[in-house]
Amino acid sequence: MTTNTRLTPLVKWSVVAVVTLTVAAGVPSARVQSPQALEVLHQRLLPVFEVAGVVFTDADETSGRLTVGVLDRGIEGLLRARVAGVGAAAQLIDVVETEPILPVATLRDKIRPVAAGLQIRFSQYVCSLGFNASLGGTTGYVTAAHCSDRQGVVDGTNYFQPLNQLSDEFIGTEIADPPFFRNTNGCPRGRRCRYSDSNFSAGAAGVGFALGSIARTTGADNGSLVIDGAFSITAEGAASVGDTANKVGRTTGWTQGTVSRTCVNTGVSGSNIVLLCQDFVENNLQIVAGGDSGSPVFRINNGGRVTLLGNLWGGNSSGTLFVYSPIANIERELGPLTTF
Repeated sequence: MTTNTRLTPLVKWSVVAVVTLTVAAGVPSARVQSPQALEVLHQRLLPVFEVAGVVFTDADETSGRLTVGVLDRGIEGLLRARVAGVGAAAQLIDVVETEPILPVATLRDKIRPVAAGLQIRFSQYVCSLGFNASLGGTTGYVTAAHCSDRQGVVDGTNYFQPLNQLSDEFIGTEIADPPFFRNTNGCPRGRRCRYSDSNFSAGAAGVGFALGSIARTTGADNGSLVIDGAFSITAEGAASVGDTANKVGRTTGWTQGTVSRTCVNTGVSGSNIVLLCQDFVENNLQIVAGGDSGSPVFRINNGGRVTLLGNLWGGNSSGTLFVYSPIANIERELGPLTTF
């Protein structure tokens, strides 16, 4: 599944609640009546960021006072000394403890080291990175073979992460994409067959790849693309009907469903391709959409550890079913892979 929709990478910032603590004893309460005058004083506080542990400063128009957020109240003495040096009245300042403000990255942002599930680009299309791996001692990654210029041909497709075809975002080049076979191994007459929709690319020099790491979003089936940690691949395995299978992809994020069929010979719509022995995963929610092709498919065990099941390549038109190539089929065609 591919899409040629061009997307602009986004970086958002998290907003955390500030818990105001009691102003230190002995500091008289005071306020500035004019918001403009308060803002002038606020701008004088910029040098306090030279004190390690300062998170933010704010002109609180409601209270008519200045607020300085810190990671630890233990730095309050240093902070107030610095305030005195910039000409702001110490009695106008409330010091509050707060959590750090962290940048929030999404599956469509530039992420290094590269992890599974992130958006990648080739030519004019975007897909999802399947999983990092080593093939014959070469570090790189697996994605869907149709996420290349020519499926079933080693064509040297270049990949970028997340979007722009610039040297700074170049992550690798396809070096393995097994050919289709015909009239053998049960492939129907007039059809081209393979056991997986997968290829392997050698990672670009100087780019880090987090072996065994799958980007984890904030929750399954909630539509979020915000990265909130990582899953860790600790095993490879096969699924059985009734198992819960998960995927992480650049379009629909982390979704999951029930394995409804295994080892299904599957015709690819609009082509003469038949992929042998694929697995189906279903849900009554949308769990796949264009651009999710290549996504890692896995079973969650415990403590963030997962078993790699394969990589996603297709789905039905309503998005309630996705199809993936089992990891055994991928390695049957590409050769033994080190995935964790």
